[in-house]
Amino acid sequence: MAVDVAGAAAGYFVLHPYSMFAYGIYGKFHAALGAGESAFAAFKPEMLHMGIPYAVLGAVGGLFFGLWLEAERRKDEMERRALALDTLRQLIVTLSHYLLNASTVIGGFASRAMKKEDNPDIAKALTVIRDEAGSIEGVVASLQSLETVVTERYTNEGETLMIDIHEKLERKLREQADKRRDAA
Repeated sequence: MAVDVAGAAAGYFVLHPYSMFAYGIYGKFHAALGAGESAFAAFKPEMLHMGIPYAVLGAVGGLFFGLWLEAERRKDEMERRALALDTLRQLIVTLSHYLLNASTVIGGFASRAMKKEDNPDIAKALTVIRDEAGSIEGVVASLQSLETVVTERYTNEGETLMIDIHEKLERKLREQADKRRDAA
């Protein structure tokens, strides 16, 4: 809206006087308005009707220019979002690879050690280690299966947000617990 108003103003206050001045250069301007008139005669009230087409031309030009600027802004925004999404996907793949490898090793060794351990305190600690390794796997699986991103506050005091995967994580952990029970 602002660009087409600016275009209308430019049409009336720039194009219209310019054409009146150009018309005057050829001698017809003075003959039409009378001797002694200047190029500022374009702003006289009786000349308003001649400026309207220039204002409309400027408004239409401004409208198209504004639409073009908006389309370019949206295109740039879409490109930035696509780049951010690609970067996020690469980050999730990289973290998934390294976290799942470490989690599998930690959980596997904890499970093996649990089978051989007779001390209940150590067996309990190994169970916690195995279960926490499973939590890491659950977090990674939840992030990998995201379809939409919902955020929540990381802390009550700050503005930092984190991706809310609580429900998905709980579901993955229940599935893992069920698999362990079935395997036992």
